[in-house]
Formats: sequence, structure tokens, C-alpha cells
Amino acid sequence: MHLRQWRHPGLVFIATLLFAAPTLRAMAADDGRFEIRNAYVELVDGVWQLDVRLDLGLSEAARQAFDEGVPLTLHLEAEATTARRFLPDETVVSLTRQWQLAHDAIADRYVVSEPVSGEQVSHASREEAFAALARISALPLADATQLPPDGRFEMRVRASVEIGELPVAIKILLFWKSWSRSTDWYVWSVRP
Repeated sequence: MHLRQWRHPGLVFIATLLFAAPTLRAMAADDGRFEIRNAYVELVDGVWQLDVRLDLGLSEAARQAFDEGVPLTLHLEAEATTARRFLPDETVVSLTRQWQLAHDAIADRYVVSEPVSGEQVSHASREEAFAALARISALPLADATQLPPDGRFEMRVRASVEIGELPVAIKILLFWKSWSRSTDWYVWSVRP
């Protein structure tokens, strides 16, 4: 049996790209951006408060799981460091917080809850709940005494989102699905 060899492999490659382009574009648009757009700290009544704005683009697997009733969890990590002359920078404040977004099917409401404070806020639509989750405001970071008195330090923040508790057997069966996303560290200097 004689197999025919393609004379123009470059044409095959170009044709493959042309047919794959719409699928790749749809996949990229589907996931959206997941990143920190802006973050800052300010000293209010002797307490450093953190404000963070996020773009919460979720993977298709996470969206499907949320639509099926699995809650989403947003984790936020923040660190304040001070520079030292001949030693590595010192982490003077480290904070980790999380929020959970779940759909209350009985009330047909979307609830954002924060376990540390016990606060729960109900929203009428999924978009409204995602918008609220993407705006973290006036989060207490540290007392003024915990950070350098001259107000000079480095801040960094990152976020991750993942779906809530799924049975391990389902996670194993669907191991190729993207269940979580993380941002890069968002870093800035604080100066008085």
C-alpha cells in the first residue's frame, strides 16, 4: 500500500490554523481576564485599610459548576514588607482572607459571605454579586504601629478563585477541567 506524501506541508499548517482560529478565539473570550486591576492602602483612624479591584473572569468549568449550585471561593493574600540594607526584605504584615459566593435556590438570591466577620450580603443577580465580589473595600490590614512609622513599605496582593467542595471522585473524573485561577502578585510602594 502506498501512502501519498503531501507536497506542501506549509499549506496544511495554514489550513489548520484557519480552521482552529475561531475555536481558539472563542476559548480565549470565554475565560475572560482574571487579574487585579488596582489596589491601594490608606491610613484611616490609625488603621491601614486595603482596597482592591479585580477583573473576575472565570473558566468555563468554574462557571458551569457555579450554575449547577457549587459555590465559588475567592482567596486574597496581602503582604507588607520593609527593605533591609544587607538582608532580605522583612515581611511585617501578612493577611489572608476569603469570601464565598453561593446561590440560594429557595430565595433565588446570590449570597456573598465572609467567614472571618460572619458578614453575608445578598444580591438579586449573579452579575451584581460578581461585581460586589470584585470590589474589596476598607479591609483592615494592620494598625499604624505594625508598619514603619515613616509610612514607607512595599505592598503586594494576589487573588485566586476556585470552586467549592466537589466530591473527590468527580474531581478525579474531570481532572482536565480548570477549577481555579490565580492572579500574579500586584506590587506597589507606599510612600508618605
